[in-house]
Amino acid sequence: MKSAKNGFGVRLKKLRKSAGMTQTDLADHLNKSSSAVRMWELGANEPDINTLVQLSAIFDCSLDYLLCRDAILGKEGAVRSSVPVYRLSEFKKDADPEYYQTIPPDYLEGNAAYIICLNDTDALLPWIPNGATILIRLQESCLDGQLVLIRIGNDCLVRKITFCDGGILFSGSFPSTPLRYVAADDAGLEIIGVAVEFSMQF
Repeated sequence: MKSAKNGFGVRLKKLRKSAGMTQTDLADHLNKSSSAVRMWELGANEPDINTLVQLSAIFDCSLDYLLCRDAILGKEGAVRSSVPVYRLSEFKKDADPEYYQTIPPDYLEGNAAYIICLNDTDALLPWIPNGATILIRLQESCLDGQLVLIRIGNDCLVRKITFCDGGILFSGSFPSTPLRYVAADDAGLEIIGVAVEFSMQF
């Protein structure tokens, strides 16, 4: 499992700090000593497979990422697995995913939480073709002009947004479709994430 420049230890330390955990905190979660965690991060030792699986669950990341498969095998050899896929029309926080899919290694770094939505209507035309798979990066904020996955009441939509007069305008499917205005402080509005890519085949 050894990788150049102790990639595993570097990634473990990054994940631990991002989660706001100390070496002792992580050791307690794993029923290990803090010195064991320190040795992993320094590259002087490595955890067993059962511990790796636990680390993957704690930090919600793939074993591929932990083991630096992208660094060892190159981008062609690395994928993120277990990404939930939902139909956009049925997307709910507590819904069971339709299936799980992998995504290209370009998305292994940075924000590692993604949802892929299948567009099975014409609602997103002309920006995104019917039947496309949309890759969503989960975040609570967005920039003007981005395609954003939003929740308004019980409805989840992907819409192009424009900031305007203390609120947000959601563009319709076509230029002739009326715009919808929602105040930025509307309690029924939630920004779930930003569309970073769409494809007919991931």
